[in-house]
Amino acid sequence: MLEITNLRDGAVLDRNFGTETADYLEIKVQGIADPQAEVKVNGETACRHDRNFCATVKLTKKINEITVVADSYFGKEALTITVAWDKNSYKRYNFFFDDCSFFLRSLALNRPASIFDEMFLGRLKQIHDKYGSFFTLNLFFHDDHHDFAISDMPEDYKAEFQANSDWLRMSFHAHSEFPDRPYQHADAKKLAADYDEVYNEVCRFAGKECFIAPMVIHWSMTNPENFSVLKARGTNCLAAGYLGSIAHIGEAHAIQVTDIGFHYEKDVACYICDKHIFYDRYHDLFLLNSISCCNYDDVDVLEEKFAKLADDPRDTVNIMSHEQYSYPDYFNYIPNHLDRVETACRLATEAGYKPAWFSNGILGNTAWDK
Repeated sequence: MLEITNLRDGAVLDRNFGTETADYLEIKVQGIADPQAEVKVNGETACRHDRNFCATVKLTKKINEITVVADSYFGKEALTITVAWDKNSYKRYNFFFDDCSFFLRSLALNRPASIFDEMFLGRLKQIHDKYGSFFTLNLFFHDDHHDFAISDMPEDYKAEFQANSDWLRMSFHAHSEFPDRPYQHADAKKLAADYDEVYNEVCRFAGKECFIAPMVIHWSMTNPENFSVLKARGTNCLAAGYLGSIAHIGEAHAIQVTDIGFHYEKDVACYICDKHIFYDRYHDLFLLNSISCCNYDDVDVLEEKFAKLADDPRDTVNIMSHEQYSYPDYFNYIPNHLDRVETACRLATEAGYKPAWFSNGILGNTAWDK
């Protein structure tokens, strides 16, 4: 009998979980073991009370192992978990739009003087100017609604995209919207080809600095053996729903089913839905979910969700939506969609969160890279 009860393998810990200095994060490790056993945690003798044990551990690295050894006349048991230290963590938020292609078609067809004369990009610029928000636009290569491909996007706006790459970037999402779940059973070759197709086009019409590694691919689903394709191209975190299964947009979620989450087991999915962030040591990836999807959540729901953060010590908040709901010619157009987006950015700012690129460092915190 040996169990750590206050931590689990994959926990991501920051200043909210212990005492942080420049050199370490000191945390408590609690658990249960046979009452007769001597318990050591990372080599130090733990305090005992009946079956319970407690010890302090200093995390000194980005990725740390905590080993508990229980030694008795019945034998020696050992348990090792891996946890991450989010050093010098701070409150930060990320915002991405999935399924993007409409704004590029609008630019290509209408050729405005500035990219911010385009409705969608213009509103994002207004929100950025108010709140400093960063936005990632996850692209389809082909727009199935209008038979437009991003290869048709002219290079006329390259300099303007580059000039705004400090807050506006693009990423890969899929070749196209349909069929649904395009990478659920696809092999690595297919995923790599589609990714590189989008990457090359963004570099052509906007510049390399305007591309950022994706946190999500279409339907948040591919076989874990394909993670190497994404990691080789810079991905270090994956966002998804993890719990809740739907076959198409508009269908009611089956909440207790593990789905739309890269094939992770239910115990991991449940943990992410509770703690919001998880470190997968097998693939060296950080996993997270989103506080809101703005095309689902209206203003009142957004306000309720952000109000709950007052009692939540989390430092990282991911917000998402889908671009097409902003456009009147989309069959599911939401007239106040971009008002919802602005509300989410305002609420995040008022709650003390700063914009960050979660694709960098540990969800936007690059303290370990310095």
